[in-house]
Amino acid sequence: MVVGSTSTPPLQIVLGSLASDDTTSSSCAAEASARGSNSTAYVLGTSAYPHLGSGLKLKIDGRVPMEDRKAPLSQFRPRSLMLSTFRVAAINVSSTLSTYFSDQLQSEQNNEKLVDEGEITPYEADEMNEEWEKREWQKRMDLLPRKIGIGLLRFHACTALMRFYEVIIGRYILCVDGKSPPITGSSHGGDNSNYEHSIDVMDKLTRDPYQASLRTSQILHNQEHSPGKVISSDGKESSTSSELYKQMYTTCLWANMIPFLAELTVQHGILLYGYGMYYMEKKNRRREREMRKRDGDEQCIDNEQETDPVDETAYALSLLFRSSHLTFSRGVSWIAASVGGAVGSVIYPGWGAVFGIQIGDTSVGALLD
Repeated sequence: MVVGSTSTPPLQIVLGSLASDDTTSSSCAAEASARGSNSTAYVLGTSAYPHLGSGLKLKIDGRVPMEDRKAPLSQFRPRSLMLSTFRVAAINVSSTLSTYFSDQLQSEQNNEKLVDEGEITPYEADEMNEEWEKREWQKRMDLLPRKIGIGLLRFHACTALMRFYEVIIGRYILCVDGKSPPITGSSHGGDNSNYEHSIDVMDKLTRDPYQASLRTSQILHNQEHSPGKVISSDGKESSTSSELYKQMYTTCLWANMIPFLAELTVQHGILLYGYGMYYMEKKNRRREREMRKRDGDEQCIDNEQETDPVDETAYALSLLFRSSHLTFSRGVSWIAASVGGAVGSVIYPGWGAVFGIQIGDTSVGALLD
């Protein structure tokens, strides 16, 4: 239903139960795009997202605000669990195989160098290569299930932290969860504006890059006034690819903020755990040495100079350096992943954004880690 006149921007009102429907959302986006940016759509109080309240504006692509936000424990639904397990297993298998073949090539090159120098015969080099293949293949295959298990545990820990951060941000920082919005047109105009801004920020933080890439690409192609040309947000003519890149870079930058923060938290937890275990082990060994020294253990006295004492200052500086390097590495990966998602959206909207984010993240991780 559309209410409006020729002198005022059209107002589009959509039932909330229909606003969450893909068909209605697509038609709303198409109609809004056809009328221009002045068209405004509101969701009535029957929204399928009751925590949003009533009177919220639909996005330009027809989405309900925060529609892409995942529910707590949604990663344990059968389909999501199967996909995440397959993804983690595939990543670990491919990583193990690529490392194995790379190390195999390096080992064969070293053996060929020994053959050229006359230290071993070609027959001995072949035997050494076969022995290396059997030994390393068995060792890596034995470790693969453990790697997959650790990968799954890390994935679910990151996902749980993401949902936790979303709850903290939505409930205590932006105050959009469990709160009804101010009534539109009331005297509390400032409160309504602040609430809409908070909803907009939360929507940016919880967007799905895959869906955002498809929707943004479709909207920009619908807005083309000539082949490959659109009017950008600043009012200047720009190519569709360039505008898609700019919008998706901003979208990915926002959408990747919470996931990268969760991953950084998990990595810092692993780092602190590793340093803590190492520190406690060194202290226990030092305590055992002192006890043996008091008992007159000559072997302990002879080996006392061989073991470095626990220097707490150096230990703290090492931990601080590793933590700073980890934070810097994840920060650069966050930006590179956003760039990769934007480039991937230009090449192939949808899955291009997903693979672009992964490639940007892993490439920087391989360079800096």
